[in-house]
Amino acid sequence: MSWINSILNWWKNLFSSEKNKSEPVKEATPAVEISRTPGLNCPECGTRMVVSIQNLVNLEPLNCPTCGLELTVDVEHSQSALESLRKLQNGLEEASKVRKDAKV
Repeated sequence: MSWINSILNWWKNLFSSEKNKSEPVKEATPAVEISRTPGLNCPECGTRMVVSIQNLVNLEPLNCPTCGLELTVDVEHSQSALESLRKLQNGLEEASKVRKDAKV
């Protein structure tokens, strides 16, 4: 019969109004970190090419400093990705403002 008592106690505790109600734990907003060298490797020579979200959103061509290869965004096939990047950029800017205001 002890297993029945265990289940009954569990059920009673589950819906008990005597539960310890603790205050929610306030957590600090995590810091947003951006890669120190955002970009990609050149498909021709492998050199790291630095590119930012802003470069992509502004449709700026990306030039390899070593071999001179120029990469551009295929706007027709990248609309959803570009829109996502715009939203991310706006979110990062807003987070930066909130963080700055919190320090004041």
